[in-house]
This record gives sequence, structure tokens and C-alpha cells, in this order.
Amino acid sequence: MIPMGDLFWNKVFGALLAVVLGVMGLQTLSDMVFSSGEGGHHGEEEQSLNEWAQSRFNYYTEIAETGGAGGEAEEEVYDLGALLAAADPSNGERTFQAKCSTCHTIADGGANGTGPNLHGIIGASHAHMPGFGYSSAMQATSGETWNYENIDHWLENPSSYIRGTSMAFAGLRRDDERANVIAYLAQNTPNAPAFPEPLPEEEEGGAAAEGESEGEATDAAAEGEGEAVENTLESETVEDSPTEATGVIETQDVVDDEDSQAEGNASEVEMAPDSTLSEEDDLDTIEPENEE
Repeated sequence: MIPMGDLFWNKVFGALLAVVLGVMGLQTLSDMVFSSGEGGHHGEEEQSLNEWAQSRFNYYTEIAETGGAGGEAEEEVYDLGALLAAADPSNGERTFQAKCSTCHTIADGGANGTGPNLHGIIGASHAHMPGFGYSSAMQATSGETWNYENIDHWLENPSSYIRGTSMAFAGLRRDDERANVIAYLAQNTPNAPAFPEPLPEEEEGGAAAEGESEGEATDAAAEGEGEAVENTLESETVEDSPTEATGVIETQDVVDDEDSQAEGNASEVEMAPDSTLSEEDDLDTIEPENEE
């Protein structure tokens, strides 16, 4: 019989508490050992999305990193014409033998295998080979013709180009590899059409020339505005000049008036002695009369 006293329950609770503390201690210790040690829990923010997914879920996948304020990424233009112009049919033959010959033949009159014979495929219609069991998805596009553009899409990812196709092939992801295979298929197509022309290289130069012409037009407009402002200033200067001349004339008139007034005062001053003498003469004349 197990004793059920207070000491027993103390031991039970103590054991449980020790287990909980031990688990928490082990978790804390593991975090200290395996953490990056850079910024605590903020250290995870410095990891890329790929590193975070790999560390959290032990899973790795390519996640496209989005650009921040560094500006938009320059879009790359796909030029099939340039790829075909630089393609090597001999390399395309090696790729065909390694990845396509298990299902297809390419010799003239070759038998069908898991896939149809591909001799003369460029310019032929979809599902053109009689007696071959094409999928219903391929038969639905029988009105279309194989050209360099759509066969390039087909070789890149068949199931994406025609949904529901029975062709179990992952595709050729490399652009140059597809171009080599297409050149090899064209080599085994009688009277194959010419490759598409590469994209013109003058696009960037044309844009630059257009920018220069716009800049020249802007400079010409600025020069025209500058000349208009100069003409306006000159006309305003000409209009203001009579006012300045008038001011000079008015000032001269005032000076002349002041001179005339000064001359008048001087004449008055000069006349004063004459008047004094006349008064004295009058006094002399009066004095004898008083003596009498």
C-alpha cells in the first residue's frame, strides 16, 4: 500500500516541477546553442526567404527575391531569331539522341514509336501523322501549323503549351539547347522555312536619338524664352528713358527759376541805395523850409 501523506504529494509535485523546469531549460539551452546570435529573434529577419524556409522546415526552394528601392530590374528581351542564327545543328542532334530518340525517329520514312516520326515537322500541321494515336488535346489543335515559335514553346514545356497532352516530357529549359534542337529539326525538314530575323539592334539607339532630339527641342525653347525676356527688358528700358530725361529737364528748369529769383533779389538789393539817396534829398529839401 502506497502511503498518501503530505510528504508523498510533495514528492509528486516536486517531480512534476522538476520535469517542467528541465524541459524549459533544455529548450532554452538549445536556442542558445543553435541560434545565430545576431539580434535575438530579430536575427531571423536578416535571413533570406530561402534560408528561412530551409532552417524552419528543412525544405529548400527557389523563392524570387523582390527588389526594394534599388529600382526595377531590366527586362530581358527573348530573341528567338538571334538564338537560331547562333544555333548548332550538330549539338541539337546530340541532344535529340540523348533525350528524344527513345520515343521519336527522325529519318525519312521512319516508324512511329511512343511518339510520331518527326521528319519534316517544321511547317506540318499538328497531329499530321496518319495512323498515330494522338491525344484528344493534340487533335483539337490539328488546324495549327508547327512553326519555329510554337515548337520552341512546345519543347520548353509540352504540358504547358497544350494542356492535356499525353507527352510525358519535362521539356528543355535552356534557350540555346532548344535552339540547337530546332535547328536540327529544320535540317531534317525538306524546304524548311527560313529562320526568323533577329530583333533590330537600333531600338536603344533610336530611343537615345529621340531623347537627344527632345533635349535639343527643350534647349531651343529655353533659348527662345530667354530672347523674349531680353527683348521685353530692352523695351521696358526704352520706355523708362524719357522719364529720366524729363527729370533732368525739370531739374534744370528749377535751377533756372532759382537763378532768376536770385538775380531779382540782387537787383532789389542794388536798387536800395538809390532809394535811400532820394529820401536824403527829400530831407535836405525839407530842412531849409523848417529854418525859415
